[in-house]
Amino acid sequence: MTAIIVATLIAVSAPGITWTPVTPPADTSTGGPDAYGYRWIDSDTAGGPVYNWVDIKARGTMVTGLGDDNVVGPFPIGFDFPYYWYRVNQVYVGSNGYIAFHDNALAAHPFPTIPKTTRPNNLLAPLMSDIDCSVGGSVWYWGNSDTFIVQYDSVKFWNTGGNNTFQIILTRADSCIKFQYKEQTGTPYNGWTSETNNTGIENVGGNIGLSWLSGRTPSRNMYHPGLAILFYPPDSTNYQVHDAGIRNAMNDRSGGMFVLNGSPMTFWAVARNYGNQPEGDFKSFVRVKQGAVVRFTDSVTTSVPNPGDIDSIVFPNTYTPTVNGTYTIEVYTRLAGDVFPANDTAKVELHVVTLPGTLSYDDGVPEHMWAWNGPGGYGARFVPPVYPCSITTIRIMAGAQTATQCALGLFDDNGPGGSPGDTLFIGTINVTTQTWYPLNLPTPAVITEGAFFVGAMSAVPSAPSFGGDSTPPYAGQSWEYTGVWAPSRHADEDVMANAMITATGISEWLGPVPTTERLRIAVTPNPFGNKSWLRLSAPSPAQAVEVYDATGTLIQTFPISRGTAVLDGRRMAEGIYFARLAGAESPVAKLVVCR
Repeated sequence: MTAIIVATLIAVSAPGITWTPVTPPADTSTGGPDAYGYRWIDSDTAGGPVYNWVDIKARGTMVTGLGDDNVVGPFPIGFDFPYYWYRVNQVYVGSNGYIAFHDNALAAHPFPTIPKTTRPNNLLAPLMSDIDCSVGGSVWYWGNSDTFIVQYDSVKFWNTGGNNTFQIILTRADSCIKFQYKEQTGTPYNGWTSETNNTGIENVGGNIGLSWLSGRTPSRNMYHPGLAILFYPPDSTNYQVHDAGIRNAMNDRSGGMFVLNGSPMTFWAVARNYGNQPEGDFKSFVRVKQGAVVRFTDSVTTSVPNPGDIDSIVFPNTYTPTVNGTYTIEVYTRLAGDVFPANDTAKVELHVVTLPGTLSYDDGVPEHMWAWNGPGGYGARFVPPVYPCSITTIRIMAGAQTATQCALGLFDDNGPGGSPGDTLFIGTINVTTQTWYPLNLPTPAVITEGAFFVGAMSAVPSAPSFGGDSTPPYAGQSWEYTGVWAPSRHADEDVMANAMITATGISEWLGPVPTTERLRIAVTPNPFGNKSWLRLSAPSPAQAVEVYDATGTLIQTFPISRGTAVLDGRRMAEGIYFARLAGAESPVAKLVVCR
């Protein structure tokens, strides 16, 4: 679906990758090479690949949850597939005709040409276009030890219909990627343009890749039944990549966050060796800015010696904000010879608040008012600064030329992939003049863990319009609704949705406490994904382990049995946590959740 402006106001690297050579075609009407050496050739070219449709609909697994403009996954490939200078082993499936390795950001209209450094990156796009999986067709995946296939079957363009059946085939034996097209009828909404359809591949940073078609360029290329396009790597390459960057900081998505005024903050991030070369230690830095004024700085030595390595960084000093307002946390690396500076820095929008108060990513002034060509809506994701807390009021900035009713709701984060799930409260607002539209909850909703969403949904095409704040910094916590919820395509804008909360019990920061006891806490494995074991080195009267996040908020408690606690990380986002014994003088263990 297309949004309209109503008013203007992860890849796993591996060294030593080898390929079974693919003989370059004699015909010169091919594409590439890109900076790494990938080329393409299609079946319309002499010497090109043979079209050989492999139907997986009867034997594959159907991808569920796809609608209009969203992403689901990840799904396992089943083997490590060599791609550029690293290997990949899972995919996210986008409703709009593409898959991405380790990147679940949404690609939606207007579609940028390939390659591009804006997310999603690390993708394969056979027909990246405005496809609506909610109105017919299906998507499937299948694999064995050597081949992995994703098939879009009879999917339709948004608002214009047609039928599109195409597939992506990854073959481990020769490291090649093949796009095949069995059926193509109809045209995208707004026709074939550079913003409505793009086909190609790109690397993890989006700075290297190949485009086969963008709109109708080049004119010799066009989708049709029986078409096959082959993307193949070089037989060998001397391409060296020195690239270390920040994968995420302060949470799993470097998303905007809230902290209580007067609460000490511990800063953390995950650094990654995105290149294909070994690296020595280097410095990583953090700084907190309020506008242009730097309020805090710190640094730490970082080590990601081998391609694909990650390092969980915890900066040694804490910072205690004492003035409410909007800040920016910047975490950045400084690797000598780094070739791709775009991933060196992660910026996190920070809001310092007191309670009761309003959780808001916007500055109160809309630069844009957004609506959909069809029914739709917008919302925002919030992680409260304390647990438990009570939500008393929700609101959204909206306006309409003709009075329009829409739903405004509060949702849990237990939907697929942490999306909006159970409805905690929903009501109706009647939108007219452009202003804030609040709803008071008859009974406050108590949040004890995780995140929640505030969002509005309209069944009326092109009305109402919802406010967007495009003044930096950006929180990256905006979501859109097009029949299904998905992260917003507008990365440089914050949806103007807010929540008013009160604290129903503030857990004070219990950071690392010096201890002279012989008792120690061991966590194995660490880092961990779903499960780890915490063991005590000596007897203790403690009956439970308390786990705190990096802001000092108690998030989970696990029982101790015979000196051991089983830590369940499935409800914990990737990041740094601290564990200590409940009700006892205790050492502190650092936990790293990493998937």
